[in-house]
Amino acid sequence: MGLGQLVIAANDVAESGKSLQQVVEEVKQIVPSIHVLGLLDTLKYLALGGRIGKVQALLGSVLSVKPMLAIKDGELVPAGRVRNRTMGRDRLFDFVKNAVGIQDVAVVYNTTPDEAHALVERTGSIFPKERIRLARLGPALGAHAGPGILFVALRGRV
Repeated sequence: MGLGQLVIAANDVAESGKSLQQVVEEVKQIVPSIHVLGLLDTLKYLALGGRIGKVQALLGSVLSVKPMLAIKDGELVPAGRVRNRTMGRDRLFDFVKNAVGIQDVAVVYNTTPDEAHALVERTGSIFPKERIRLARLGPALGAHAGPGILFVALRGRV
């Protein structure tokens, strides 16, 4: 959805009647304003896909931690861990609450629609609910991180 928000912004610029070159230039300026933070349910699938070591996944399951990931410069990077999903949802909400100049917000999930809808409702207290996009992550990407994915993507002001 981070990339999706970039495409939506590019469409908005193009519809304003600007030339292709102007659209390209404005989109390049928008890229740094896209931020993504996500909550995973387990480290197991990241280990199976070779994204993290098996020992790290084992420690994560023993400690019952939920990994948080962010996208920085086009790559998935660790953004910490939380003790449970409730704390993870709180951190996703705080991520939006602490953002400055929000233009777009999207909540992305794969197997937890109730959690996603609840996060949309809660986020609606700080950003117009009718403008929050809800998206389901497809199986191709979901297979890499497993069930229970809950991400927030936002675009701030440039």
